[in-house]
Amino acid sequence: MVANSLNHWLGALFRRHHKEVVRYAARLIGNRDDGEEVVQNAYLRMVRVDSRSVDHPRSYLFKAARNAAIDFRIKLEREWSRRVELDQADSLSASDEFALRLEFRDKVATLSVLMNELPHACRTAFIMNKVEGHSHREIAEKLGISVSMVEKHIVRAFSHCRDVRREIDYL
Repeated sequence: MVANSLNHWLGALFRRHHKEVVRYAARLIGNRDDGEEVVQNAYLRMVRVDSRSVDHPRSYLFKAARNAAIDFRIKLEREWSRRVELDQADSLSASDEFALRLEFRDKVATLSVLMNELPHACRTAFIMNKVEGHSHREIAEKLGISVSMVEKHIVRAFSHCRDVRREIDYL
């Protein structure tokens, strides 16, 4: 009986929100095929959940998709980090430096997904400032917006990252 209830619950979520959550995941990851894979992983996570304990199934599905997207990015980064030239293999031992680089890549993958959740102008302003080193005035001129709007975009990006960080730490 519990299996039927779970199947019904997941089936209803699928019918109502599948296209929307795939678009969301594809935006986070960068392409539709990987977005589909991410959503499938999100549904697999939801199989393990007691549907009676979920007050907002749609929100839970999107949160599961975001977490699956972060895991997907981390997995891709780890795969790429393992692809080394044979002549470099000796220098990449189980050193602290290598472990730190892997940890850094995990953080970059998570940040990448978080940035993709932001509106385009907000993400662009943040990257231009924090990654490329442009001043607020330069960004405002390049994007055709006010300096005040650039500041708001950057604050919004920081706030989003902080909120998600708290959410991850809470879990």
